[in-house]
Amino acid sequence: MRDRSDSESDSADSVNPYQAPGNGAASPERAAQRPELPGEGLATACPLSWPEQQRNIILFACCTGLQYLAAPVLYVGITQASLCDRLGADARMSNLPGTLYFAMTAMPALIAWLSPGASVLKRNLCLCYAITAAMLGVMAGTLLLPVSDSFRIAMVVIQGGVSGAVMPAAIAFLWEAIGRGSDEARRGLALSLAFGVGPLLAVLGSLGQTALLGGNIFGLHFDGLPYPTNFVVLFGAGVPVMLMAAGCSLFLMVPAETEEQQRDPVSSVIGLLAGLPLMCLSIALIAVAGSGNTLTTSLIGYGAAALAAVAFVYHFRSLLTQRVLLLATLVTILVYSGNVIPSNMNLYSADALGDLPEKYSGVQNMLRFGFKVVAGLLLGLLLTKTNPRAGILATSTIFLTAQVWAIFVTGPWYLVAFGIHGAGELVGVYAPNYIVSASRRQELRRNMAFVTMLMVPAAPAGYLYGWIVDSVRESGTTMLGLTGAALGYRLSFCVCGLLILSGILLAVTMLPGRPAVHDTSDKS
Repeated sequence: MRDRSDSESDSADSVNPYQAPGNGAASPERAAQRPELPGEGLATACPLSWPEQQRNIILFACCTGLQYLAAPVLYVGITQASLCDRLGADARMSNLPGTLYFAMTAMPALIAWLSPGASVLKRNLCLCYAITAAMLGVMAGTLLLPVSDSFRIAMVVIQGGVSGAVMPAAIAFLWEAIGRGSDEARRGLALSLAFGVGPLLAVLGSLGQTALLGGNIFGLHFDGLPYPTNFVVLFGAGVPVMLMAAGCSLFLMVPAETEEQQRDPVSSVIGLLAGLPLMCLSIALIAVAGSGNTLTTSLIGYGAAALAAVAFVYHFRSLLTQRVLLLATLVTILVYSGNVIPSNMNLYSADALGDLPEKYSGVQNMLRFGFKVVAGLLLGLLLTKTNPRAGILATSTIFLTAQVWAIFVTGPWYLVAFGIHGAGELVGVYAPNYIVSASRRQELRRNMAFVTMLMVPAAPAGYLYGWIVDSVRESGTTMLGLTGAALGYRLSFCVCGLLILSGILLAVTMLPGRPAVHDTSDKS
């Protein structure tokens, strides 16, 4: 099969003096003739011509934009918490889909081991999008079936887990594609386009979510569709969107490798194979213990989580002996704890705004992604003018500001916290970019799989936030005129803010501004 989709592409390529036949890869001689960009070094030079890199940048933005369009159901947290609340779940259970989402982000590392070759990169990316589409269809169908609410809650949790397994893998593959298929000096353009323009589609998706679930947006009132039709349409609409992303991914251009990377022996992934089931077991046991079972069950669950962490550290021990990457890992884990707070922020709407959380989930997502549009454009420009660490510090500080806002503001202005939080979520772009900048090309797949796993240690924070709320509410503690529930939510925001602040301080004091590739060989 040819990579070009039409004769126009063939015509453009025929006049390109730097292109060689075969999957868009350039010969070493012609690649050497390609003008070098300012600041571009041998470690980061791409063998593709500029028109081919442009194509990859546009497709990267298209795939990212389609992910944003389906964000109301793919960004596991707000929508799933609202649905669980509607089905009668408590705060801990409503946080479980988001918790399992982050726990399952260890799967990309296993997928990277099972299929390490660059030649199957596009196929794997397409499969990830297709599996996501299938799961969304199953979720929509489940809400239509005459089954118990407990079963439906279980399916919401499973949807969070499946999304956590395949969407981070898709993102890791997409990052690898742009890492292999573009120069580092041009990557700022890709990020500005994808994460500046892309969130506009998430705003449209959130507007559709509000129209389906009901609520108010800037004075406009939407009655919404009756339950469960509203959630059925919402999840079902994500199916064609993900199928479109699967189609776009097939047109990416990945430079051919002279020698394909072979799968490592099973002995090299023992830590990963042990850590994944242990992590899932720990979440299951902690959830069971939270439902009123014995303390022993809870202790076993936390013990399984500790063993899983040890197994994951053992698997990535060669990477974690590199000082810069180890520090970047610690910073990212601390800041990523803010990724699992949106469920509590949504559930707090009943106290801060006085209505069902689902009535505000659409406008919350709209603000969340609307702020991303502006922040994405500005942060992309910041990256071109400064260094990779500046992106982490900027997004982390915005993340922290969202929690401070949520603690002190109530009424309609409380909703702004979701906009600030959405801008801060771009730390999920700039933390990986830092690690990409510190990685050798041959280590990109392993390192990007590792980056997606950095959400795993942050996963228990989501359950912790839910536990704080339920514990304070059940104890009947009140303070400063706040009900037990309101106090619990604010305390969870405070804990989240402290974790993010710790990451910021570590980045300021320990991370170098511009990690050179050769630094990855430095031992701590």
